[in-house]
Amino acid sequence: MPVSNQKVFVGAPDQKATGAILSGPELDTVFDDIDDFTAAGLGDSGYVNEDGVTITPSDSTETIKDWSGAEIRRILSEFTGEIAWTHLELNAESARNYFGEDHVDITAATANSGTKMRASLGKNELPIKAWYFKVKDGDRRVLIVAPRAQVVSRGEIPLTATGAITLPVTLATYPDADGQNIYIFTDDGVFSA
Repeated sequence: MPVSNQKVFVGAPDQKATGAILSGPELDTVFDDIDDFTAAGLGDSGYVNEDGVTITPSDSTETIKDWSGAEIRRILSEFTGEIAWTHLELNAESARNYFGEDHVDITAATANSGTKMRASLGKNELPIKAWYFKVKDGDRRVLIVAPRAQVVSRGEIPLTATGAITLPVTLATYPDADGQNIYIFTDDGVFSA
């Protein structure tokens, strides 16, 4: 098979209609095709900082040795998958992702004040949800789906005069009914004649 620059994807966010990171109820099974995805009813996290999104798979293995002590095989003992990013937009959905849905209250704007938000930090376990990461590169598309994932790490919130207030998070992904943690769908944008 010859090399093709059509197979080289850039990881830019697809935020034409919604933000590039969406979340909603956890999934037991994942759809089969990128075109089966719909954003209806999902929460939109807004802008993400310029570092983008990082997917970190990690395998742990156990070594099997023979009688002489030589390594003869490794078996997979554990898999973890993490996805990390930094929310650049401080909106209701990004706050719910960071603080927890039950710890963010929103009051709609009135004639006398803007939209108000109250968020609280504490020893709060964050919910397991499905997460969707939309990427677009011209006609090429990528959709990453974590059907069961949970924010397990929250980074520092910087308060400076020279930069945005950001909310950095890391998800732990958990296996779905098929034993898979993360799905990556692509469409190279090249149509047949």
